[in-house]
Amino acid sequence: MKKFLAVALGIFFTAANVSAEQPKAQEYREILSSEKFYVEYDDEYVKKIIVEDSGRRMSRVTLNSANQRLVAVLNPLASLFEGGLSRYPDFMYYKNKYYKFSEKESAVMVRVDQLNDENLNPGEGWAMIDKELALPDELAVFNWNERHHKVSENISAPVFSSTSKKNIGGKEYTCDRYESEVKNAVGTKIFFDMCYNAKGELEIVQSEIFANNREYHINKLTVKKILREIPKDAMALDLKADIYAAGIGDMNDLLETPVLLGKLKDVQDT
Repeated sequence: MKKFLAVALGIFFTAANVSAEQPKAQEYREILSSEKFYVEYDDEYVKKIIVEDSGRRMSRVTLNSANQRLVAVLNPLASLFEGGLSRYPDFMYYKNKYYKFSEKESAVMVRVDQLNDENLNPGEGWAMIDKELALPDELAVFNWNERHHKVSENISAPVFSSTSKKNIGGKEYTCDRYESEVKNAVGTKIFFDMCYNAKGELEIVQSEIFANNREYHINKLTVKKILREIPKDAMALDLKADIYAAGIGDMNDLLETPVLLGKLKDVQDT
């Protein structure tokens, strides 16, 4: 009887180990739910960096390495000028204000309470500003309700469901699967496969939608870094940058003379 119980318990604990999240999952969850983190990843098109520090969120984007190589082949001269991540953010949120930097010397700013203003210039793309700053869905698995991650209320927060081994690009990974229900489409789910390398670090994240009894690919991320500490210059800013008000369809827009609000050092804390 004791031998039977020992065998049964051994089977139980083996199964439990297989169906549990990977050890680093909770660490990533804590990092991405904190007020300070650094994330760097490649998706299928771009390389992106997202940085958070005490309420200030920044993002930077450029072509990923594969597309940089393609650009270099198509236009060798372009590789002399393109491809590097700017030291300055493309987008920033701080103290209820959003900023879009066109170049390091200037940015356009809109307040949170202006985002629903029907006169706000749609050509400036403010409707997508949170998406530019948010963790992608594939990493928001670890913090689904973070400030900038906007998702339909018909999609439930992902829940861990299983663990399996996968071969991706000739390399074996241990993948934790999380599932989201699509509430307004019976039987439809979104799967997120968080795939860890032999060192136990998150390296690949793949998302798929399950519909009509089939899985369809959505996106794939290659995770470069998820850090508690922010690398030097990752939050570099030109405090002398000129800040302009977002267009609201007034005479200034018609004359293409945006309103100068001042320098970043003076505007950001007002």
